[in-house]
Amino acid sequence: MKKVLDKKSPLTGGALELRTEQDSLEYRGETITYIKSFYRCVDTGFEFEDAELENANLKIIYDTYRRRHGIPLAEELIQMRKRYGLPASAMSIILGLGENQYSLYEDGAVPAVSLGNLLALAMEPKNMESLLRSAKTRFTEKQYSKYWHSFERAVQKNKTYKVIFVDYLENDKEDIREYPANTIRLNVKQTFEKSDEYNKPALNYAF
Repeated sequence: MKKVLDKKSPLTGGALELRTEQDSLEYRGETITYIKSFYRCVDTGFEFEDAELENANLKIIYDTYRRRHGIPLAEELIQMRKRYGLPASAMSIILGLGENQYSLYEDGAVPAVSLGNLLALAMEPKNMESLLRSAKTRFTEKQYSKYWHSFERAVQKNKTYKVIFVDYLENDKEDIREYPANTIRLNVKQTFEKSDEYNKPALNYAF
């Protein structure tokens, strides 16, 4: 694919194209195939990348490697930490990482596969709770209390309850919906049919 840009070639001041093509690169002993973006000077045919395109291409390579090995993306690590209400420094301690190491992964550094698997496990709140409890002795009592309550509030805020609506007049068909725990509102009025066959509650709830 190619697209003529409004910006001019830094080589000649003439037309500049943005092009993409499939390319392969060796990363950590593996071949990563990806779609590479680059500029082409129309006047000279010279192809090049600026710093922005180079970083974008590297991100594609790193993210492809992450996905291949089940390692969370940098954006997912940021979202996870915010979802748990914890600072990056606390995440490093809880996960047994070096100082500020979690921040490096948020900034785009790619962890080893074994560590990536740990980060993936931590995305499940139950696993994170176990990790936080295990890390209690690494904090002062005041710090642990602060982080534990932050985590507890954050998990409760993001928790969802499942409500199952059962329509007995439609072959017990279930309509399953999920609601955030902090916004769910139930205003239920149950009705019953005169026939014994349908003398059943109109709604069932599974929490």
